[in-house]
Amino acid sequence: MTVKTLFTKRVRRYFGAAIAAAVTTFVGMEALSRAEAQTCSLQDATRWQVAITNSDVELTPEFIRFATESFLKACPDRPEFSSASRVAGIAAADMGDASGAVRHFRNAGPMRDTLSNFYAIAAHLAVDEDVAAWRLRDQLITTWYNRLDRHPMVSISRVALDNGTVYQVHFAAAAGDVGPRAAWVGVPTGPGWPATISFSRSPFQLALRQISQGGDEDGRYIELNRCYDRRSLGRLDPRLASVDFDGAAQAGLAAYLADPDVQVQVSERAVSPCVLHGRLLPMPKSR
Repeated sequence: MTVKTLFTKRVRRYFGAAIAAAVTTFVGMEALSRAEAQTCSLQDATRWQVAITNSDVELTPEFIRFATESFLKACPDRPEFSSASRVAGIAAADMGDASGAVRHFRNAGPMRDTLSNFYAIAAHLAVDEDVAAWRLRDQLITTWYNRLDRHPMVSISRVALDNGTVYQVHFAAAAGDVGPRAAWVGVPTGPGWPATISFSRSPFQLALRQISQGGDEDGRYIELNRCYDRRSLGRLDPRLASVDFDGAAQAGLAAYLADPDVQVQVSERAVSPCVLHGRLLPMPKSR
């Protein structure tokens, strides 16, 4: 079954890329000489950013793509070109045009954000460019690992297994934090999407338990996240520390790595990237 893209989620995807483009615009202003002849100005870039975040119109993939491709064609030398190419790539994928999405993602150059990379991997798979797809995955994993390795509130290590690598991630606990406390991310050596086992305090699961049993002071739940599937594996014994679960998590991911998910969900209407990509490659919650 193809994952449907909800309108509100789609708007957030485009808005995030547009914010990045706005930052690029601000930073790039100092680098642009006033004496330099340009076919496009800051006003052109601003008009494009306003158009794709305008709440007065229906921000469909078709509208986003048309507005963005018009900007790209008219303003190929603007500093926002890379971010705009990402937006156009996501819109093309949401329209089911994998070839168009691949073209835009290539024009975008190196992409550091997780969402655009997951879209790009899916689009490459949809046009049977598997080698390029899994190369992008490896680059994304490297970027994700380096970010966590530099983060002062995260401990990350990796263990090489027969069919891939398991990354062990432990996040410093914070009061009221509902994000992941620990995660084990399995990445195949060859083709395949990552999969993640994580501990988290789910507000939804806590609410259900409070209703049924009258409360739960330690609501750590074990979840398995795959590209197109997410399931709860149970509740963690409060007496068990995260590090005590390392062996079981590695064993579970070793089984996955022996037969990983490699498919991409495609229909005439959309190329669907992995759902809940933030759970596949978890990061500390921003404050």
